[in-house]
Order: sequence, then structure tokens, then C-alpha cells
Amino acid sequence: MAYIICEPCIDVKDTACVEACPVDCIHTVEGENQLYIDPGVCIDCAACVPACPVEAIYMESEVPSQWESYIDINSKFFETFVYPETEGDDADDAGAGKKKEQGVPEEFVQLPDAVGSSLRAPLGLLTMLGQPILGAFSASFKAQLEEIAGNPRVFSAAVSTGINSLINLILYPLVLFFIQTRGDIANLFTPAGNFMIFLGIVIAIVEGMFRFKAELTSTPDDEQARYGASFYGWIPSLFATPILKAMRSVLVNDPAAQRTTMPGAVQTDGSIFSDDIKERYRRYGMVNRVLETADYYQIEIEFPRWVPNSSAKETFELPDRMPHYDYEVYLSSPYASSDASPAPESVVTVQTQLPRDPKKPQQFADPRFEKVVGRTSSFPDGFRNIFPIPGQPEDFHAKYRNRMLEIVVPKTGTYDELALEQPVHYAKLKG
Repeated sequence: MAYIICEPCIDVKDTACVEACPVDCIHTVEGENQLYIDPGVCIDCAACVPACPVEAIYMESEVPSQWESYIDINSKFFETFVYPETEGDDADDAGAGKKKEQGVPEEFVQLPDAVGSSLRAPLGLLTMLGQPILGAFSASFKAQLEEIAGNPRVFSAAVSTGINSLINLILYPLVLFFIQTRGDIANLFTPAGNFMIFLGIVIAIVEGMFRFKAELTSTPDDEQARYGASFYGWIPSLFATPILKAMRSVLVNDPAAQRTTMPGAVQTDGSIFSDDIKERYRRYGMVNRVLETADYYQIEIEFPRWVPNSSAKETFELPDRMPHYDYEVYLSSPYASSDASPAPESVVTVQTQLPRDPKKPQQFADPRFEKVVGRTSSFPDGFRNIFPIPGQPEDFHAKYRNRMLEIVVPKTGTYDELALEQPVHYAKLKG
């Protein structure tokens, strides 16, 4: 769900949000009186919201009713908008001129292609030639063989099933015809023989439709189609499937080493590692959770841990670990007049930023981050999280440990009134 720029931006066009955006999704053109956010590129990081001096940016679902028309205005602007070409001829030493695909954060780096598994030399050729027969086996057998082959040109479940189904259009009529005639040449052109040929064709067509039923009825959201066995392929599949699984190590050339990722790097081709995705989301405060108990709410936010494995890390000799972010927690309640009932909701706000030099607040504590923070999507200065909490608490308790900020907010009253027992860390006591 993208963010939307609304009416307060008109004739202001302050570009602070453009500088804060990590994926360059905020644009305008000459003659336009406001800025626009591309909904197809926006990653919902909310970095532009606090940067806007006129508070014109809202999440699409939270746009005020009087400005809902700006949702379509933002979207229609990009129907004709042409992105400027990336200039990469005059790259400087910092690598600023390197081309980057629009909307792809820098830490989504492309790693070397993984070396997949493959069948040993003679088996690959035999499997390719045997697809008309192997296509008769069960879906699970063909799925295993397709994964082992590692190349659709060697074996494809869909192709082998299709070839086998075409062969059955000839095979079934012939089998039924010879069963009817019993080899008697005099009965070759009798009505009974013709009927058996017709019946065999019908059976082959019905069987083929059943085997491809998921393919014929699928929609783009359906799971990948499975290609079932033929009538005569079920029984052999019961034995062939476990044998194929047991003999995998003998049949397959596995790569010597699997592809791995560095902390903060995400593959753009192949499988994506969930840990890398989580590390990317930590930079924008997206890895958080709110737990509710009978008496209080517990908010947990995971802070950034690793420096992304981007070109900037190597260029500026950045450390492997991110520094501990500075943070501030605020508790506020919506305004309620004295004659009204208490406001039903409170708001917990968490604002973070990279640590500054105590003597020079405008500079980072680690000067190596000066040239990258806010300039690439890998290095936002910090993030801001807002948590609406039902109830009217008077205070809260925050604890930061192991890159995790834990905030306990009572539903009413003060934190001390909860009388929560602090966990005992026995390892420290023994030490």
C-alpha cells in the first residue's frame, strides 16, 4: 500500500521528501504544481512522511476523506510519466554513477548464480529420450525427476506428460482394437472394431484432460499445476518414486558449495533468504510486534544489526555491524475536553536515528557513514514508528537489549502499579 501526496503540497513542492526517499519514487515534471509518489515503486518505508514540512503525505488507507481524489491523481500521473535515463558514463570514485534499476534498493544485490544439481552424463541423455515413457508416471515422481535434472531441456514434467498423452491417443485405440479383433484379420473393419477405436480415442482424451485439469482451470493465483499419471503409470510409480529418492546421491552431480548471502544482501534471482529480508525491513522499523495481556501492552522493535553488503560498504570501508541507534519514546493521548469521557486511545511514538557526535551534534559518531546515510536505500538515518494503544496509561517502561527495544505500556495507570517481576538472568548471577 503506497503513500499519497495530498493538497498541502500544491505550490510548495518542497523536495525534502525526495531526498529522504530510499527508492527514488517521488517525481514531478515542469509545469506541475505538486510532487507525486509512484505506487508501483513505493516500498511503504514512511521515510518521506516526517520529512514533509507541510504534512502532505499519508498512507493510502489513511488519506483524509476530503483528499481521496489525490489517490487517483498520483496514480494517473505515472501513466504518462517517463523516467529519466540513468547516467553512468561519468562515474566517480564513490560509484555514484553506477546504473541502478528504478525502484530496486541498493542492498538487493545480484549475487553469482548458484550451480544447480544435474544428472550424471549418460543419465541425462537417457532421461531426455525417455520422456514419452516417463511422462506416464505420477506427479510426485516427475516433480522429483524435474528437480534432480535441474534443466527443463533434460526433463520437464509438463512436456513429458504432454508427449505421453499424445502417444496414448494412438496406444489406447490400438490396444482396444486388438482386444476386440483378437488378431483376426477378418474382423479388421467391422463395426465392433471401429467402435473400439473410437472408445480408445475418447478414453485417451478424457484421461489427458484429467491429467491437465489444474492447467486447464488454473488462474494466475493458483499453485503450479501438477501433471498426473496415466492409467498404466500408477502402479510403476508406487515403486519408482521411493527408488528415485533413495538413489538421488548416485544419479545426481550436486554442486560443491551452495550459494550464500552476506548479512543485509538479498538475491534478486533464485530463492530469497528470509533472514536477509528481515534485515532489510529492520532499517525502516518494519520488524515489530505488539502483544496484548490482561493489564498491559508489550511493544517489541528489532533494530538494525548488519551493514548491507552493498557497493557503499566496500567504497567507504564501513564496519560489518551497524552502530546502536539512538532512540526516543513518546507517550501521548488525543485531546479530550473536560466534559467528555476520556479519550479511548493513546499513541506511543518511537523515533530513532544513528548516533551523533556529542561535541558536534550535526555529525555522525562514526564519520564513515556521513557520505552514505540518506543517500542510498541501504542507509536510512533512522525510522519512526507510531503505535495506537487503547487505554489511558500514565507512563511506560522501555528496555533496550540485544538490538531489541521492548516497551511495556499499562492499559491504565502507571508502570509501577503493574508490579511486574523482572526476569532473572542466571548466567550473570553464576558469573
